[in-house]
Amino acid sequence: MADPTEAHICPRDGSPLVPPAESDRSAYIRHGIHHCDTCAGMLLNAEAAEDAICATKLEEMHEGFTEEGTPVDIDCPFCDAQMRVRNFAFQRIDGSLTEPIEIDGCPNCTSFWLDAGELHRLSPPANGDRTARVEANALAVVLEILFQLPIVLL
Repeated sequence: MADPTEAHICPRDGSPLVPPAESDRSAYIRHGIHHCDTCAGMLLNAEAAEDAICATKLEEMHEGFTEEGTPVDIDCPFCDAQMRVRNFAFQRIDGSLTEPIEIDGCPNCTSFWLDAGELHRLSPPANGDRTARVEANALAVVLEILFQLPIVLL
């Protein structure tokens, strides 16, 4: 696997990803989230996460991609393997499930790509002209909350 501190490119638009250490969001640093200032997508990797809960959740999610998932036409920014896509939901405290979100995952390493639109479905953004960077910062909070809930493979 590639070094999680090296520069990576957005698999959607080819922009350089902002590394966690250069983010002004502590959630990005704790969870090792690289983000795209252009499309607001997020790249997560269990080995890059400093937070043990996040690393454990990402490793758990990775199991769903080792044998299953539909191949997609994007390469993993960490190891260049072809990513796969699967639907996930998170179980709320009352036992109900969130709306499913589509996550691209690497079958080789513990990397995941989340398009901003997927997290918007769980927590719609406020109206207004917000930049992708501001949007991504807000969505990191949604992701941080989701990592506290059990994951359900669909």
